[in-house]
Amino acid sequence: MSLDFRKWTAEEMKNRPRRASTRWLLAGSLAVLAVLPIAEMLSSGASGTLPNTLPFMVPLLVGTMRSPFMRDTSFTERGMAQYDEFERAAIAAAMRRAYLTVFVLLGCLFLWLAIGEYHGWPLPSSTRQWLSIGFALLFAMLALPTTYAEFMVPMPDPEDELL
Repeated sequence: MSLDFRKWTAEEMKNRPRRASTRWLLAGSLAVLAVLPIAEMLSSGASGTLPNTLPFMVPLLVGTMRSPFMRDTSFTERGMAQYDEFERAAIAAAMRRAYLTVFVLLGCLFLWLAIGEYHGWPLPSSTRQWLSIGFALLFAMLALPTTYAEFMVPMPDPEDELL
């Protein structure tokens, strides 16, 4: 007998209405997440100069968990059946765009690392700087599909929402 807590979460999320604040929380958290590694590179790299990157991940995780598009059912055929045709197409397009964005970000990172020293750009030199880049990319990979889906699937009409 196995215990699957995601099943309970999915049942709870099915009846939870979508909120515009969730999409803006995700977008704002991703913006802060993009700025932190850049600020870390421009700082001296000394510990304690800037706040740690990890506490800024909490709003991103909260926003992701509040979204109905982050359920594990979005990744199975049976789960996708609960969405209408337009929502399924929008979720698939959001996944494609998120993966494309991640590949572009990784390409930009490698390009920056390849030509940065030649041009005198700041490069990561401490473990803290490398970790801020790694955590930012990891959490961006986790949150981008949900964020894109939140913006691509229009909000339901207020009269269609469950009370």
